[in-house]
Amino acid sequence: MTHTTIEQANLLVDTHVHSRYSDGTAGVPRIERYCRDRGIGLAVTDHNEIRGAVHLFERERVPAIPGIEVGTEEGVDLLIYFESASLLEEFYIHAVEPFLRTRFMVRSWIQALDCLQAAREMDGYISLAHPFALGRKSLDYQHDRRGKPFVETVMEGVDAIELYNGGVHRQANLRASEYAAVAGKRLTVGSDAHRLRSIGTCGTYLNTSGTTTADLFDALTTHDGMRFKVRTSRAAATLPTLGIIALKHTHHFVRAHARRKRA
Repeated sequence: MTHTTIEQANLLVDTHVHSRYSDGTAGVPRIERYCRDRGIGLAVTDHNEIRGAVHLFERERVPAIPGIEVGTEEGVDLLIYFESASLLEEFYIHAVEPFLRTRFMVRSWIQALDCLQAAREMDGYISLAHPFALGRKSLDYQHDRRGKPFVETVMEGVDAIELYNGGVHRQANLRASEYAAVAGKRLTVGSDAHRLRSIGTCGTYLNTSGTTTADLFDALTTHDGMRFKVRTSRAAATLPTLGIIALKHTHHFVRAHARRKRA
């Protein structure tokens, strides 16, 4: 991104947003208008998918960081950000696309440690998404069936943890906050938005006077003392949002199953 009409220090950037290319409801133009009206930036982080992030970057309408949410074989979700769309595309081609599962949107065959290594080799910035969400998405030292060594290795490999996620229950966010106090990691905050009205309800204030992708990436990855915006209500994802997500995943599964039968 080379320019934008938004010029603002301490820019609010929602670092976890889904578009219609995965299980969100809005396309890139609608997301752009919504963010421009509110003076915020974002990272589109679709599940194992980069078309929305690249499209947003190429249009240069709002401050944006190219990103992706990779669902690993073990179930851990990694938010990975890059300084340019070309680096994101290179990472996707080599570390995501060959491992895609046909019928499951949010999971792939790539192992978490291999994903971490590939992202690091391509200068990605990695944040552990919703570290205490339900089931396999959680990394829990005390109860994780994958074993403490696995949890420790993943935690060593990430650059940051998602301090607050707008789509999970408050108890999971409380645990993430408690863990963040002792983890020694940088932090991100994102809404995990799947529809327009959720974008910007949570986010990270980046201390930058510029709004190029390089400016935002630098602020996210190196600046200390960042402030965060979290959802004020106690609710996590609303029932309509959960319904939308379930419907999108069901459609994805059914279409993939139909393609396999035709083949």
